[in-house]
Amino acid sequence: MMENVKLKGEWFFEEEGGAVSGPLFNSITSAGLLLLSQTIAELPSPYLVVGDDSAPGETIVEVLRKPVSTIIVSGSLIRFRTQILQGECNGDHTKAAIFIGGTDVAGSGTMLNLLTQPWSKAGNTVLTVEARITIAAEE
Repeated sequence: MMENVKLKGEWFFEEEGGAVSGPLFNSITSAGLLLLSQTIAELPSPYLVVGDDSAPGETIVEVLRKPVSTIIVSGSLIRFRTQILQGECNGDHTKAAIFIGGTDVAGSGTMLNLLTQPWSKAGNTVLTVEARITIAAEE
């Protein structure tokens, strides 16, 4: 599983005879980073998925699947926010993920990110869950 994703730009120039110049490295512009952030925020049908399993790898045994309530883009930061209501998903959990292109059916969609860390939700409380993704280029 990738924890830190790097973003870089490369150019190659190939002459008719086959000679190649490159890679030549360039900068990703601020506007380009913003465009990437907005593109992620516009991916279809995001769902928050909660799991209680301890299986390794990019898997999750679902105990809750709920549509993301709000997506907020602020510069290169994308925030996926969802409220878990009082009677939902109470207790201890080990995983949370955002799935893109999903439906209400367990296992549908593509896992965008995965949190594997114990966390809890007390009964009779509303918990706002926010998954943040920051798009940044390494210098």
